[in-house]
Amino acid sequence: MKKILFSVFIMVTLLCTMCSGCKKHSASANSTVVNCNPDSARFDTVVLLVMGQSNAANFGETRYAAACSQAVNFYNGIYYPLSDPLYGAKGDGGSVWSRLGDMLIQNSFARVVIIAPVAIGGTSIQQWKPSGVNNHFITETIAALQAKGLKITHVLWHQGESNHASMNPLVTPVQNGQQYTHDFLELVAQLRSLGVNAPIFPAIATHCGVTANDTVLESAQRHLANDSLGIFNGPNTDSLGNEYRFDQCHFNTNGLHVHALLWKEILLAH
Repeated sequence: MKKILFSVFIMVTLLCTMCSGCKKHSASANSTVVNCNPDSARFDTVVLLVMGQSNAANFGETRYAAACSQAVNFYNGIYYPLSDPLYGAKGDGGSVWSRLGDMLIQNSFARVVIIAPVAIGGTSIQQWKPSGVNNHFITETIAALQAKGLKITHVLWHQGESNHASMNPLVTPVQNGQQYTHDFLELVAQLRSLGVNAPIFPAIATHCGVTANDTVLESAQRHLANDSLGIFNGPNTDSLGNEYRFDQCHFNTNGLHVHALLWKEILLAH
């Protein structure tokens, strides 16, 4: 197994070198010094399937380019440098995942971090569940990873702003939360049927704009955790108020950094 993982590391490094000029946009300069070669790591390679809406996509205030060449962006069978805006996610701004890649390496979580984004701004969970219009992006990404012999090790889900109760006035907030739970579990069942046995981490995320956080939906997201189903709580980004957001919804530079820190702490503690 170690030989296989080492081969993946070599392959990724070579492909990153080949694709160093692939990005259409340059990312902002990094503001921190990153140790890309820790003495040891918990995992040789992690493959993160990251999904959701705008705050899981490229809608952050500032772009970031991962300092570590072994932190890469996987999209449609190709490895790219982990440099904003990430392939596989909509938007042309910054991403939490580029920052997270460096953090996971620097904190000895993994030697190689492969991030496969599937995220579109303004989308509801109904658009991502098995019958949803965007579900094929998930299944296609999983198939592309599997075709390369890559096993997804973690699924990170950041979505919910578009399922705020105020967006669905035809049902009560409680019914809205119940529907969210039902649809999320449908998505989990599909992931398992496709051979994705990795732990799944849904974030608590309802905050966008001037409307108060949806506390009922927050509770539903918190109670998605189920050890027997391999579902564990992700970070509570509703705790990041407008001082972390440049437009009351999407994260500013500091917000992107803190958002990444929250994910890092969740993964390191698991």
